[in-house]
Amino acid sequence: MKVQDFAYQVSSRVIDLLEQTQHYKIPEDLRKEVLATIQDELSDLIGKAS
Repeated sequence: MKVQDFAYQVSSRVIDLLEQTQHYKIPEDLRKEVLATIQDELSDLIGKAS
């Protein structure tokens, strides 16, 4: 599995958990925007984790 795929899955799961626990529906456009931002920032996030 690629790191990008893993980051996407983790981000999707976080959004799903927020919807389930907070009972808030995140609009599809916002969901896509958040996932795209995570993918764009992936290199920076990996650097911060090191």
